[in-house]
Amino acid sequence: MLFKQYQSERDNANSEIRFMRLLVVFLVIVCVVEGILIQKLIDSEKITLVPPEIKQSFWVSRSAVSSEYLEEMAYWYTGLALNVTPLGVDYQNELFLKYGNPAEYGRLQTEMHSRAAFLKRNGASSQFAVNNITPDNINLRVALSGTLYTWVSDKKAGERNATFMIAFKYMNGRLYVSDFKETSHENIFGDPAAGQS
Repeated sequence: MLFKQYQSERDNANSEIRFMRLLVVFLVIVCVVEGILIQKLIDSEKITLVPPEIKQSFWVSRSAVSSEYLEEMAYWYTGLALNVTPLGVDYQNELFLKYGNPAEYGRLQTEMHSRAAFLKRNGASSQFAVNNITPDNINLRVALSGTLYTWVSDKKAGERNATFMIAFKYMNGRLYVSDFKETSHENIFGDPAAGQS
């Protein structure tokens, strides 16, 4: 009788061990499936980033942005860089450089600081009135054409047609400025090959 009781307890213990093993395997499978589903959700998410002023609808995804978004952001960054006074140029440069591509940050910082030093030394202010915006969605760059006004003290020192190109790098769902320079009406994106022909 005692032997049958021990044998029965051993069978019960073996049954419990089998049940626990099956439960662990089931839970591991559930965790793996949840991990796969979460990864798919992360890969398909769209993040909506809003520029300071919205003039048109746009979209951004994990790997691309719409040309409308490029235009909005280029317009905003160009305003930060070119609509400046000696008193506000440092703050605007700081805002601009917050979104500088880490690989190009040093160069952008040097260019922005030298422009700020020039404005302060001469007591000059500038304003850029945009007339035309041309996006290049494939290369993530935008050309902005318009009129650049310059004042020294309270006198208008100059007015000229100008074109500026701003290029971006899209990383981690965010646009970073990788280049900002003046180009020409003939070669709005400042491509070296176009300038040599």
